[in-house]
Amino acid sequence: MQQKSSWHEVNSAAIHTSITGRVGPVAFALFAAVVLVATLASPPRADAQTSSPWSPAAETRSVRILGIGEFSGALSRPVGFQGELRDGSGNVRPAGGGPHLAATVGKLRDQAEDSLLFATGDSIGGTAPEAALLGDRATIEYFNRLGVDGAGVGRRELEKGADHVRSLVTPGCATERDCRVDPPLPPFRGAAFPFLASNAIPSPDSAPTFPFAIHRVGDVRVGVVAVTSPSTSVPETTTRLTDPLRAIDETVESLRFLGVEAIVAMVQSDAVHDNLDPAACPDELTELDLVKQLNPAVDALIVGASGGPATCRVFDSDNDERVVVAPASHGRSVTVVDLAVDPSTGDVIRPQTSVFNQTVNLDIEPDAGTEELVRQAQAAAAPQAREVIGTADETIERAMDANGESPLADLIADGQLHAARGRGAELALSNPDSLRTDLPAGPLDYADLHTVQPYGDRLYLVTVTGEELRAAFDHFADDIGRNGPAVSSNVRYTVDLRRPPGARVSEIIIDDEPVDPGREYTVVVNEFLSSPEWHGSVLAERGDRREAGVTDLDALRRYVAEEGPLSAPETGRISVVG
Repeated sequence: MQQKSSWHEVNSAAIHTSITGRVGPVAFALFAAVVLVATLASPPRADAQTSSPWSPAAETRSVRILGIGEFSGALSRPVGFQGELRDGSGNVRPAGGGPHLAATVGKLRDQAEDSLLFATGDSIGGTAPEAALLGDRATIEYFNRLGVDGAGVGRRELEKGADHVRSLVTPGCATERDCRVDPPLPPFRGAAFPFLASNAIPSPDSAPTFPFAIHRVGDVRVGVVAVTSPSTSVPETTTRLTDPLRAIDETVESLRFLGVEAIVAMVQSDAVHDNLDPAACPDELTELDLVKQLNPAVDALIVGASGGPATCRVFDSDNDERVVVAPASHGRSVTVVDLAVDPSTGDVIRPQTSVFNQTVNLDIEPDAGTEELVRQAQAAAAPQAREVIGTADETIERAMDANGESPLADLIADGQLHAARGRGAELALSNPDSLRTDLPAGPLDYADLHTVQPYGDRLYLVTVTGEELRAAFDHFADDIGRNGPAVSSNVRYTVDLRRPPGARVSEIIIDDEPVDPGREYTVVVNEFLSSPEWHGSVLAERGDRREAGVTDLDALRRYVAEEGPLSAPETGRISVVG
C-alpha cells in the first residue's frame, strides 16, 4: 500500500530563504548560522529501560535517525550490482529504485514516533538518465517528497560546482532551456532541506551550505555534522575543504556550546568495500582513520560513498561503544539508528541505541506518488535519452576473461584514446569495474551509453616516463582478473605471476615498440586511475596530470557515432603467464 509518510511535506520557501540568505561571507563568518528544524512530536515516552554504566534515566525519548548514502540520482533501479544486495540467506537479490525506497522510508517512519532522514552526500549525478538529463532537479524534487531533513555534500556536488548546487536550492530553472521539456514538469521548488558541509571553507564563491544543523524533536535537540574527504579530482575552482577530523572537532565544540549533546555525524569517505550483506561490518570501514579518531562526543556515525552497506559497533577513544553504519549506495538500503535520549541531560544513552540496515526490497508496494514523479521525469528526458547515436553489430560484454580482459573495457579504452589523440594522448588505460552493464546489439541511444558509464567522469592526460609507466602497470598487475587495467588497441603487456609483487609486468609494447624507460609517454586515464584517493598509482603521484577536456561518457558517445557500427574487439592485449 502507499506509505503516506514518505510524502513529508515541508515549507520549502522558508527553508530556501534560510539557505540563500546566508551565502555571503559575512553570514558564514557568523558561525551561528544554525538551521533549527522543529519536528512535531508527542510527549516523551517512558517505556525504554536503561541497563548500562550510565545512571538510569527516569524517561527517555527515542529518535529514529534514517540514512541514505551515495544516491547518485538513482530514481529508477540501476542495472547490475548497483541494484542488488544480499539477503539473510546469503542470496543476491534486486534492491533499490526510487519508488521502493520511498515506500521503505515511509514504513520505517511509521514504526517510530519521531524520525529524521539524512542523505550523506553524492546524492546527485546521473545513475538514471532522467536524473542526468534534467540537471538533477528531479532528484532534488524526489528528496523533497521523501522528506529529507538534511544532505551532506559529496564529491559529485563539489565537482559540479557551487553554481550548480546554488541552482538546486533555488526555485525555477537555472536557464530558460532547462524549463523547455516536453511534456513539461511541475515547477521546480528548489531543495526543501539544507546542504551541510562542516569542513567547507566559507567564501562568496563556495556552495551554499551550512556548517551544521540542529533539529528539535520534542524536548530534545539533535545536532548533525557532515564532512567529506578532500578530493584531488574536484576542480580547484569549487568549494575548498579543510581536514574532516578537525572540522568535526570544531563543529562539535560549537554544538556543545549551544547546549546540544546528542550528535550525529555524516562523512563521505573513500572506504570503498565489496560487502553486500547489510548486517556485516567490513574492516575497510572500521579501519578508516576518521572512524578510529572521531571525536568521542559523536554518538553515531553514518558513512557514505563506501558502495556497500555496513552495520558496526566500535569503541571510541573514551572506550564507549558507538554505532557506525553505512547505507548501500543508490538507494539499496536505509540505515536505521534509534537513539535513546535522556531529556534531562539531552545526551544519548548509548547502550540503549539500536541499529540495523534495512534493505530496500522489491516486495514492498512502491510509493505511488514517487512512481508518478519518476514517470514524469522519464517522459521529459525521453527525447534526449532515446536519441540514437550509432549501432553495434553484436552485444559487447563487460565480463572479463581469465587474463582480466573485457571486450567492452577494451572498446572503452579505444574510445578514450580516439577522443584524446588530438590532445597528445598516445595510449589509454581504463578500469573494467567502472562499467555497469553490457553494450547491447542494435541501435544505441544515449540511455544505452549512459547505462554503461553513468557518471560522466572527467578524463585526464598524464605524462610519465617509460619507467614510471611500467611502475603504474605493476601497481595494477596484482589486480588482473578484477579491475586492472584495460588498454587501448595499440598496447600489449605481459604479466608474469611467478615474479614478486611490484615486478610482475615483464613486457609492455606500444605501437609495436618496447617501452623506452627514459622516454615520456602521455596516457589518457579516468579519474579512478589518476586520483590518489582512489588507490592511484604513479600516474597520480608523479605524473603531470591535466584535464583532457572530455568525460568518459562523451568519449564513448563520440566513438560510437564516428567509428560504428561497432563489434567486440579481439582480446589478447593482456597476456598472463605462470
